[in-house]
Amino acid sequence: MRSWDISETWQARACVLDEAAFFEDLPATPFAFLYGEGRWLILGEDPLLELEDLAPGELRFHRRGEAPEVLPDLVALAAYEHGYALDPALPAPPPHGDPVPDVRLTLHRRMRVYDRARGVLHTAVREGVPAGPARHSLGRGAWRARKTGDTEDAASHMAKVARIREEIARGNVYQANLTRQETWAFEGALDRLARRLHAANPAPYSALVADPLWTLVSSSPECFLRIGGGRLLTRPIKGTAPRHGDPARDLAAARDLLASAKDRSELAMIVDLLRNDLGRFCAPPPVRVDAFALLESYANVHHLAADVSGTLPPSWTFGELLASLFPGGSITGCPKMAAMALIRELEPAPRRLYTGTLGWLRSDLGQGEFAILIRSAWAAGSELRFGVGGGVVWDSDPAAEYEETVHKGRSLVQCLRS
Repeated sequence: MRSWDISETWQARACVLDEAAFFEDLPATPFAFLYGEGRWLILGEDPLLELEDLAPGELRFHRRGEAPEVLPDLVALAAYEHGYALDPALPAPPPHGDPVPDVRLTLHRRMRVYDRARGVLHTAVREGVPAGPARHSLGRGAWRARKTGDTEDAASHMAKVARIREEIARGNVYQANLTRQETWAFEGALDRLARRLHAANPAPYSALVADPLWTLVSSSPECFLRIGGGRLLTRPIKGTAPRHGDPARDLAAARDLLASAKDRSELAMIVDLLRNDLGRFCAPPPVRVDAFALLESYANVHHLAADVSGTLPPSWTFGELLASLFPGGSITGCPKMAAMALIRELEPAPRRLYTGTLGWLRSDLGQGEFAILIRSAWAAGSELRFGVGGGVVWDSDPAAEYEETVHKGRSLVQCLRS
């Protein structure tokens, strides 16, 4: 087994910080900034080492100083199409030719971890692995963007919804997540877009990742995986209703969503799928549903969500975790393999980072948290792409499904145009 020795020194100081303070001090070297609404702000800068898999013991940390309660030793991501490589029964993904990796875990030279609950900033410097100098492609200057393409117009998207309903009638799938993607030409600094998006649509899993050849901006509300205390939790989102400026109408929309038989059925299908996924990976006792039909509200939409959890096995690798659970069932459909094959047939462009995953992981795999990359855009060169979609079931209305994609993409479009 490969192994690396990493020397790590932590320092801590009391202070008051927020996302804006981090944005004002972003490094010139490649970085990953995770700034959701939870307790921790995490910034890793200057990559030292990049891996495609990780087993406990591969990275041996020699830690000194006052480390935080969470240890984001690596920032990890996987593109949606990586899921097709995990099962030989699936069709090959479409070619992409872009610089985004299919799967990567990154160890950074410098870490900043801010504890919002205690008002303490933990900083670390790591040594032990050589790395060459590099700069990111975040861009500079005033922001301008214009839409240049869409994989589907309303008519073609609705026709594909109808096609999925035909497959459901034949018994081939019960649900499939159909997405469309927009392409925009832009110039200027992508951190400005990230700040606008966070102000317009704050979310639990906001992130900005700047690499030498590509940049990711995310305002995702959806948890893919949470690892801690010997357990593994996933929180799928299914069911969407638009927000309203009038409080009475907004409350009525939320109540209608909670009472919607269609949306609750859609969520129940994905919960069953994830129970099976976790059941193949987790150790006894059985996987459990901790909460069902929770209401989550964001700037433009209400969502339904559920919590599903299981016990971590005694020994596993990151690659094994992905092989069992990736991609997330909420953005594929069920049965998962049949839905992914249908998605491959219907969607003309690869999703890449959209509906992939991004998060952090401790080196011994005992802690971690990962988002599903929805409400996310990624850029390479002067082109930016983002996807929007939703789960299609038998009683889906094609026009309503297209409108749902418009609602979900509204914050991104507003920020791109402003």
